[in-house]
This record gives sequence, C-alpha cells and structure tokens, in this order.
Amino acid sequence: MMTDELRLSPADWDRWYRTGHPSVVSHKECDRFYGRVAPRPGMTAVDLACGSGQWTRQLAAWGLTVTGYDFSAEALRQANAAGLRDRLTYARWDIDGEAIPRDLLPGSLNLVTCRYALPYLAYARLLTDVGRWLDPDSGTFYALVRVDHQDADEGQAADTEQDAAPDPSHRRLTEEQIETLGYGWAHRQTYSLSRRHSAIVLRGYGG
Repeated sequence: MMTDELRLSPADWDRWYRTGHPSVVSHKECDRFYGRVAPRPGMTAVDLACGSGQWTRQLAAWGLTVTGYDFSAEALRQANAAGLRDRLTYARWDIDGEAIPRDLLPGSLNLVTCRYALPYLAYARLLTDVGRWLDPDSGTFYALVRVDHQDADEGQAADTEQDAAPDPSHRRLTEEQIETLGYGWAHRQTYSLSRRHSAIVLRGYGG
C-alpha cells in the first residue's frame, strides 16, 4: 500500500515530465508482449498511468481501441501533442485518489496494461478492480516493473550508485512483491526483459 508520505503528487509528475526522460518502448518489449499476449484488432484496452502515451499509441497501432489514463496534466498534454488517431483517447484519472471512471464496467475490457506504475499504486486493490473490468474468458493484464534485487545489491560498496538516494521516478518492486501479484488469478506468467525489468501477464481473475 502506498503511504501518503511516499505518494508523488500531480505537480511532482508534471515537473518530471517537463524535465525527465520517459522510458522508450523497445522493440524487445513489443516483440515479447506480442508473442505472449497476442493483441488483436478490435480489442478494447486501457493503459493505466500512461504518461506521455508511448505505449498507448503502440496498442492503438496494433488496432486496439485504447484509453490511456494518467493524473499528470503535463503527461497528458504531451500525449495529445504526439497526435491522436482512431480508437485512441486519453483521460485524466487519479487511480488511487478518485472514483473509478464510469466507462470501466465489469467485463468490458480485453486488456489492461500498466508500465512502471505499480510501485506507486495500491496495487493489490487495483488488481482486484482490474480483474472485474476484464472479460472473464479473454481478459489479460500486463505490467512492466523495475525489479529491486535486494540480496544481490547488499554487497555493493557504500559509495556506489546503488547506495545513492533512490530516484522517486524509478521505484521498484522486490522479487517477493512481484510473486504476490498473481494471487487470485488462474494463469500467471513472468519474464525478464533485462536484469532490472520484469513483465507480468495475468489471466483469469477468480477473486
């Protein structure tokens, strides 16, 4: 659960999107996602914490009808400035702090994605909601997270980069936390994109 002290505000994220460098969607991620999730034209998707919309636009390019949600006005400004296309929309939503949008009805989605944002969210509660939104037969949840290899990093020298103050815009989940993400789902798959990046695919939420 994300505490108020650790929660970044919309103003924090606006500032970061004006000065930071959002992670690029790589060909490797696209290829592995496409092979495991098999997105098809006509699917309905939601991209949670979409940021400047790089991944949202990729989903639309595959022919999905997709809405990207974020609570940073600057991120959404950049997303819209990158160009809209058929089947692509963006909307503001504070996922932890506001009511669920009316469009997110039970069983209404084929795919929900969330890249890098789970460590900032009350993700156990969110995944319960996601499970309800997804079609019970074909619905898929996909997340990409940065991994905190705590044990492997313990031996690093105190003056290395690993021991510097963590970047609040690059929060991670431990391997143990990632293992809990499949609770209540019938099918769970994880795979690594690199030592520091893991993807999680969940299907068949059972509550």
